[in-house]
Amino acid sequence: MSEDLAKGSVVRAVRLIILLIVGIVVGNVLVTLLIDRDPALGMDELIAFVGGAGLGLLVEFGIFRRIGR
Repeated sequence: MSEDLAKGSVVRAVRLIILLIVGIVVGNVLVTLLIDRDPALGMDELIAFVGGAGLGLLVEFGIFRRIGR
């Protein structure tokens, strides 16, 4: 029984990491398409990173964790 719980928590952690990475990539693509980006690091990079990470968290906790209840 405890082995199944450990396996489930590992799967959730890996899924969360993958969703964060995918969210950051999608955020960067969307910011690139919507905003004329500066090649230097600035606010647009911060918006892309935070927005993408937020998107990944939203998918994880808004969809996957809600279905698991």
